[in-house]
Amino acid sequence: MNYRPLGRTNLRVSEISLGTVSLGADYGLPAPGEFVRPERRDALRVIHEAVEAGINLFDTAPAYGVAESLLGEALAKKHDCFIATKVSLPAQTSTAPLRDQIVASLEKSLRAVKRDALDLVQIHNATVEILQSGEILRILGDARQAGKIRFVGVSIYTEAEALAAMATNAVDMIQIAYNILDQRKSKTVLPVAKKNSVGILTRSALLKGVLSAKAQHLPVELSELKIAAERARQRLNVPWENLPTAAVRFCLDSPGIDSVLIGPRTGAELQQSLSVLKMQPLGKDFLAEAESLGLTEERLVNPALWPIK
Repeated sequence: MNYRPLGRTNLRVSEISLGTVSLGADYGLPAPGEFVRPERRDALRVIHEAVEAGINLFDTAPAYGVAESLLGEALAKKHDCFIATKVSLPAQTSTAPLRDQIVASLEKSLRAVKRDALDLVQIHNATVEILQSGEILRILGDARQAGKIRFVGVSIYTEAEALAAMATNAVDMIQIAYNILDQRKSKTVLPVAKKNSVGILTRSALLKGVLSAKAQHLPVELSELKIAAERARQRLNVPWENLPTAAVRFCLDSPGIDSVLIGPRTGAELQQSLSVLKMQPLGKDFLAEAESLGLTEERLVNPALWPIK
């Protein structure tokens, strides 16, 4: 495992990091035997195997079901492992003051992960408006001053949100969606982040399973994605079963990325993802040519907009 500095933080993180949404909640493209979250003992085993493989960065959120408590049970005594959790945007139905909501979320996360301080706290799905108002960032800054959190980040969708986050100068890292079919932030967000020493953590390396054999089972509503996945598979020159590994390799080799999140449900999926470490880099020429594989339509690369449940 290689380790990279996470922007201007003092953290050196594994180039492969573990996302936990599929361990804590039902997630992904529905497929026989490949959708429901694993039993708790099996989920804990995946986390322990990740640590043994050298992974030291774990991404989670209160919205990921039991994921935070899984990390608390597995990593409570492993202080060389870093946990990046999140705070959600305030519920519109809540009458509680914003500060109280954020503080309550942080305290709940601290109890779940069994730590005195949270390594990284990201604003979950941060919007331009939330970032420009600065209120949540000020609350997180106060929590940082109080020793409750170490570094502040955001998890975003759009280029505008990423640029707004960096404009605040209060954000240490940004989590973005990035994969061979969604390279839209490579020309803008990644260079600006590097210039400002803001760490970049990428998610959705497999685009919620599209860059895997599951693409063969996509419904007709997503036929364009099926075609795009097949095109990427052919360009990478791999069989369907090896497409996930090659897709992660693409992210690892893309300039400006500090760590790439993977989201295995099982030990077998974890080992498949880790096999990327044995794969030769794709090379600058391939990366330049691979730009043509990227899609630009939000309705295709944003799973939240897919016309399926």
